[in-house]
Amino acid sequence: MVNISKLIKQLTNEDPAKREEAILALGDLRDERAVTPLIKVVNQDTIENRTYSINALAEIGDHRAIETLIFCLMDNNENIRLAASRSLGKFTSPQAISALLVSVRKDPNVSVKSRAALSLGGIGSELAVEDLLTESKLEHPAPLLYSIDSALKMIAKNNGYETVDQLAHALLEKKVKHKEITPESQQLLEKEELLRFPNLWPYIRKYVFQQLEGIQTILSIESDEKNAERKIADILGENFWKFTEFMSRKTAIKFSEYQSDMLWQMCWDISKPIRSEIFQMMKDHRKEVVEIDKYREWLDIIEEEKEREEEISGEAVLDIKTTPIAPPTQKEDSEVTAAELARSISGDIENIMKKYSRWKYDVEEQDDFGEF
Repeated sequence: MVNISKLIKQLTNEDPAKREEAILALGDLRDERAVTPLIKVVNQDTIENRTYSINALAEIGDHRAIETLIFCLMDNNENIRLAASRSLGKFTSPQAISALLVSVRKDPNVSVKSRAALSLGGIGSELAVEDLLTESKLEHPAPLLYSIDSALKMIAKNNGYETVDQLAHALLEKKVKHKEITPESQQLLEKEELLRFPNLWPYIRKYVFQQLEGIQTILSIESDEKNAERKIADILGENFWKFTEFMSRKTAIKFSEYQSDMLWQMCWDISKPIRSEIFQMMKDHRKEVVEIDKYREWLDIIEEEKEREEEISGEAVLDIKTTPIAPPTQKEDSEVTAAELARSISGDIENIMKKYSRWKYDVEEQDDFGEF
């Protein structure tokens, strides 16, 4: 068994190579105990080891790293900024989105700008769309424009739109709707008002986890990603009105429709890593079911051949190893039934949720948050 404490202690070794070895190992292990020690390395080691630590923090994916990674976007070394812009793409928080948008607009290095844009695409939040659309119309170098276009396509796909135009049109309709109630200048003030609340993200993470904690009992018979995503949205939305009221009391803000919509988008964005892992696991299981079915069909063919040989010769003469039987045609994913999938995914979804159980304790105070 790997000794995490020993690896963490190795981060202070005088030999940079030994520190590098520990950093890489901790990134691979993805243990949350390494977050604070790795943050220290980011702040005070060689450029190479700082870069490795930034990457390791992204692999661990703990939100405590976000502030440090944002600070790294302002580093004098472009390699540090590049690593930070890549790593922030693993964090679905408006803090990361805002910082990456600043990099797209203001970083002096085109590679960093492009990487920041692609990270925004990876996050997949609608909160970045308006700024990216604006940047896509400016005179930027071709690599950056390509990255912005790719990012917009990723965001469109993540939010269920077939094209960027559809995404832009939907956001425009939302904007017009909000403008009828709240002027654009007022929207900006309301956004800043909401973002100023210090425990906003911990509360959002806690709400998302509490809503999805028992999700395996609901998704265990889902074999279609779109249906599963709809189920997740339904679960997140079930008590959202209570959560909005709770946050209104905590922030002492009487939420406008615009702020409520923003809060919902944040909840949806924060749930993305969980959604992504669940969908990938379901895809893997579908492939596994297909392979098992292929193997069963192959065994059936072998049995039929053996029976046929026995009928002819009166004894079993078929050598499975040498018989040239073509493998059966692979079934399409759509043919994998929900019942087949249900036999295997429930436990795995539970394990995925365990990885995010720390979100439940992001906010220590119980308050009336326990109502959810």
